[in-house]
This record gives sequence, C-alpha cells and structure tokens, in this order.
Amino acid sequence: MASYVANSVLNDTMRQFKSNQNDSKQKIDWDDFNYPPLIKVIHYNIEEVQPEYRLVVRSLWLSSILIFVYTLLNIINNSIQAGNGLDGIRILYSFMFLFSFNPIQFFIFYRGYKGVVSDPYLLVLYKWVQIILILCWITFSIVAILGFNGFIILPYLFDFLPFCGVLALFEDIIFLLIVFLSGFALFRIWNIKE
Repeated sequence: MASYVANSVLNDTMRQFKSNQNDSKQKIDWDDFNYPPLIKVIHYNIEEVQPEYRLVVRSLWLSSILIFVYTLLNIINNSIQAGNGLDGIRILYSFMFLFSFNPIQFFIFYRGYKGVVSDPYLLVLYKWVQIILILCWITFSIVAILGFNGFIILPYLFDFLPFCGVLALFEDIIFLLIVFLSGFALFRIWNIKE
C-alpha cells in the first residue's frame, strides 16, 4: 500500500513537472525576432533561460561576438600586411573568414540557446559541431597559413611589422578566449538530456 501511494505521488509530481516545463516552453514567442540589433533574424532573450544555464548561454553569446571581433581584426591586420608587401590574397581570405566563421558561430550560439531553453534535442548537433569548432579555433591560433596569424608567425611579425604582431597576438588571444568559453558551455551542456 505504501509503495502504491509513493508511486502515485511520484507520478503526479512528474506529470506536474512536465506540465510546468511545457507551459514555460509555450510562453516563448519564437516568432518575435529581436536579435541581433538592427538585423533581427532570431529570437533571443536571456531572461527566458533557466537561471542555472544563463552563464552558459552568455558564454555562447560572447563567443559569437568575439568571432565577429576576430574577423574584423583579421581584415585590418591582413590589409596592413598586404600593404607592406605580403600576399594580397590574405585580404580575400579575411573576407572569406568574415562570411563563413560568423554564420557558423551564430548558428552554434542559437542552436545552443534554443536547445537549452526549449528543445534539448537540438543540442545533439550543437555538441558535435562545437567540438569540431573548438579544434579548429585551437589550430587557427597556432598555424600561419591562409590568412591566419597564429602564434607561429608572431616572431616574424614582431621583427618586421610590430603593429601587425600586436594585432596578431590579439587575434590569437581572442581565439583562445573563444576556446575557453565554448569549452565551458560544451562541458555544462553535455549532460542535458536530449
């Protein structure tokens, strides 16, 4: 008899919890496009995130902002380098980074945000793409190919183009910050049930 009562109370509690979860998910108006400012292509409101995941979502958001800063800094740095005699193709690579890295990182930010807020199933793809991106960001902060100004090229830049060396150092630090923020978010999100 006691086990029947305990199971009954547990089942009622679980049903009520699931009902409350569904109610909170239904209150979100995903058609209210309010982010990013001026462009407004997605719905984003940090207040709709459960308090224990707000730091995770802010990490994802900051990663997407930092990638944008990185690509702008990379365009400036590679333009200066090309103006001082290095290959001009570096500018083209920088614009390719601008139009590829930003949408990918924005996709990851939104996928993680929406997965945390309403649909944990969305986190499956997020997790694997985020792992690949973390490995890419680490690699790009080291190598000196295409338009990347990794740690390997820093001694050359500091000797011949000191200002570009400082910009390249900032680029590499930004990549490492993105790796840290993305890794933190991935670690926290990994245990959310799909």
